[in-house]
Amino acid sequence: MSLFTSTMLQAWIKDLIINVRTGQGNLSCSGGIMLMTNPDMLLSPEYLYIGEADTISEFLLQNPDIQPGTFLISAGDLCLLPDSVSENLTIIETNQELLSLYNRLHEHLHRFRVWDEELHHIVYTNGGLQKLLEYAYQELHATILLLNSGYKHIASVYDPDTHDPTADELRENGYQSYDTIQTIHHEPAIRWGEHREYAEYISSLSGNYTIVRLIHYHDELVARLCVILNSSEANPYYSDLNELLSNYVAEYLFNNQSSDYSGNSQFGALAADLIECRIASEEELQQRLKQIKLATRRYYHAMLIAFPATEHPGPTIPWNYIINQLEYIFPFSNITTYKGEIFLIIRKMKRRSRLSFNEDALSRILESYHGYACVGNASEFLMSLPPVYHQCHEALRIGQIMNPKQRIFYYEDYSIYHIIELAAETSRQKLGSRNLVHLCNNELIALVLYDKKYHTNLVEVLQTYLLHERNTSEAAKALFIHRNTMLNKIHKIEEVIDSSLDDPKLRERLLFSCRVIEYMSRYCHEDILVLKRNLEKEKTNTTIKSD
Repeated sequence: MSLFTSTMLQAWIKDLIINVRTGQGNLSCSGGIMLMTNPDMLLSPEYLYIGEADTISEFLLQNPDIQPGTFLISAGDLCLLPDSVSENLTIIETNQELLSLYNRLHEHLHRFRVWDEELHHIVYTNGGLQKLLEYAYQELHATILLLNSGYKHIASVYDPDTHDPTADELRENGYQSYDTIQTIHHEPAIRWGEHREYAEYISSLSGNYTIVRLIHYHDELVARLCVILNSSEANPYYSDLNELLSNYVAEYLFNNQSSDYSGNSQFGALAADLIECRIASEEELQQRLKQIKLATRRYYHAMLIAFPATEHPGPTIPWNYIINQLEYIFPFSNITTYKGEIFLIIRKMKRRSRLSFNEDALSRILESYHGYACVGNASEFLMSLPPVYHQCHEALRIGQIMNPKQRIFYYEDYSIYHIIELAAETSRQKLGSRNLVHLCNNELIALVLYDKKYHTNLVEVLQTYLLHERNTSEAAKALFIHRNTMLNKIHKIEEVIDSSLDDPKLRERLLFSCRVIEYMSRYCHEDILVLKRNLEKEKTNTTIKSD
């Protein structure tokens, strides 16, 4: 539970206050409110004490030295204070009679604690940032905006009585433009935080008093919490509530996605918004790009690095250390984390050239922390980042299963398996079958059956031969067999399939069919022929039952 402040206390009873004397020490009140019934009580800073003015006056005369943080509220009148009042004492003098004052403070304190406990509950039950702000509004009664480091909307609540053009722009566009951001940056602050963690200013655009709190993670800015009051006057009460709310927002963000705030946070916010299709137009993208220095010029490669959980976990992933090492390997890049993985956009000078980097250095990092990396296809347009990212993600998953000893994958090498997987999903949806035999060329199935019957490897020979553009010498070398042996096997293949491999369309179909079988065996760990027999049995049983 959060502790309320002296400022909050004064806001609750501001119409009753005659005088305030602020002493040293902070208000604790962790124990609640107590009535000061006689001047002989022993006081503790854990409580807020309320007493008649005469009782408090007599107590202070008898006890000139009190503990720091002692907080008293007098009821009914001003107190007769001794000449030397302890600097540790804070006292608020009111014109309200004792029981009415006590009841009023209890009412406010109860409401505050219920409000605070509900914010705590939303954070720890992952109730959502929008819900957190909506509940916070019940006490703040102001426009509340939560933006990421790129001034993109995360959550918001708009007070109907508060009109502000920056809030209206965010509501209409989902982000704040570069010109608006520059205006905000040049607003003269009335009040700064000790470490510039917040700024309070009167908006030159609306005249509203605005409180902005910056939320950091490991010195990286990840979000801005903005409270806009329907007033041009400073209000310390709202400043304190804003601080409390910002702590809950920070706690929510870091509890749920702390690994997403390593690296360049502004680029991270942009990448997340692009990947999740929250940037709706090229115009919005250009506004965002003005805020950050992007390494890409014309072309870029996306790279995704993942650290899958294992049965025997290794050392904790040192995100910032790894990112620092990656900056040496990829000096012209932007690096961040996204959903527990490291994401890079790497500058590329020519579209068709293969990405060149120190693969040994990257492999050492990956091996140290059981990681895997995937390089996506080159692209020219940042708006194409969603498919590029998802291609990397899928190739990374497929590659880890098909080639678990490999650390670095290229989407281009696994794109055909990704296509086959998409076909498999359609097959399950439309045909109710997970067998992809219907995608295979009939001639190749004949070859599979021949291998099964005579324990040969003609399918492997065929695939190698086709991958080497029918160069028998290179194919033989890849299979560690003599060239003449290779020629004999090719003749046998043509005999089994009863077709010539000179037909380019046939070769294309055969190679694709080889990839389907490879996907089924190495990724799905299933025998395409066994599935075929099972499917035929199921059809037969269904026919018998219907008869």
